[in-house]
Amino acid sequence: MAVELGSVTLEHLTQVLVQERARIVRHSVPGMSGDLAQTMGRPSVEVIFRGILYGSTAADDLKQLRSAYLDHQPVDFFTEAVGEGYFAQVLISNLEVAQRAGYPDEFDFVCKVVEYIEPPQPIVADPFALPDTDLLNEAASLVDEAQNALDQVSKLTDLIANIPSFGDPTEGLSSLLGDYSTLISEGTGVLNEIKDLF
Repeated sequence: MAVELGSVTLEHLTQVLVQERARIVRHSVPGMSGDLAQTMGRPSVEVIFRGILYGSTAADDLKQLRSAYLDHQPVDFFTEAVGEGYFAQVLISNLEVAQRAGYPDEFDFVCKVVEYIEPPQPIVADPFALPDTDLLNEAASLVDEAQNALDQVSKLTDLIANIPSFGDPTEGLSSLLGDYSTLISEGTGVLNEIKDLF
């Protein structure tokens, strides 16, 4: 079984372990038997493979594998254990290497890779794009409503300013008494003129 990891082909593998999990959130409900489970997708697939690098090219193969690990960049990945197209790129998250005494051209290794998901592109707003006409119409309608509300408040203020004062109810009595005296004097004058006729 061979694994292609970027430009490195690892041919002498002794074990390939694929870890797939589902992300499930469980909610406890009082009085309910069992939990309310909610699926939240899945974490990235992890693959652990163990193998041996040996022969005259063992040191160079190990150097390439370590270089791919130290780059911390996604690399193409293919293995028969998960099948082609299952996921295309991985990040090498862990690399362990062991060498036994007396075997200079032989290295045992454990390599762990994690499925790489490319992050979504950020949304960039175009400041020169034409604004939405519906949004402009809605904004104009809101401005009109605000102006109408201010006009109503202005009219209400004028109405309150023209309300007569009810502070002193006796204020009009003095003018009423004056009007009454004038009316009596005029009536007396008319009666005197009638009296002079007889």
